[in-house]
Amino acid sequence: MSTIAILFAVPLFAAPVPPTKGEDPVVPSAVKLLQHRKVQKELKMTAEQRIVVLDGLADLEEEHEKKIEQLSRSPNVAEDAYEKLDKERKKGIDRLLTDTVAKSLTSAQRKRLAQLDRRVQGIGAFGDPRVQGVLQLTDAQKKKAAELVERQKGELNRYFENAGNEDDVKRKADLIAFRKDVLKQMEDALTADQKTGWAVLLGDAVTGLAPDDLWLRIEDEMDLTLPGLGK
Repeated sequence: MSTIAILFAVPLFAAPVPPTKGEDPVVPSAVKLLQHRKVQKELKMTAEQRIVVLDGLADLEEEHEKKIEQLSRSPNVAEDAYEKLDKERKKGIDRLLTDTVAKSLTSAQRKRLAQLDRRVQGIGAFGDPRVQGVLQLTDAQKKKAAELVERQKGELNRYFENAGNEDDVKRKADLIAFRKDVLKQMEDALTADQKTGWAVLLGDAVTGLAPDDLWLRIEDEMDLTLPGLGK
């Protein structure tokens, strides 16, 4: 059975089922998507599943605020104390979401979450070794994907460097158009079989969220330092 055929053959379960030995793990970027309401709706998460996430996030935020308050009353606070608390909070969120994906989602929901992540990642998804393996990308195709990713990073960098200008709406539209264009360039470089495989990896079109907008929102919120951003 081909790799692409295996993707079609993943069974659907009606109840939460822990990942099986043959099931691909959900990558961290996909796990983080679970905190977004529209992603939860796209996954058709039950009220019980969503409350696990919502209550868990609320508990973590409440605990974080308590620690911030305690720290503010402490004398001689270390320079990096608040930064450490923020990192601790983020690690807690990652653990919560990872556990939720593994223990609360069905196999079908995990598969769909991975598909949504690829749609949000756009050209970046072609840097995923699993995607490269499934599509059997050539070295030339991998190189092209890497170059397109770098070009997109450059455009994203320029967008954030000039945030707050009067033409932000137009600049956002231009950035999204650029993102679509680099993805199309990569898709055009695929063979017919690879295009079929890519379509399978993306799954059905989304209806309740805009992957491009979610991508930009996540990039804006990331606590990562991009060249020239000084974030």
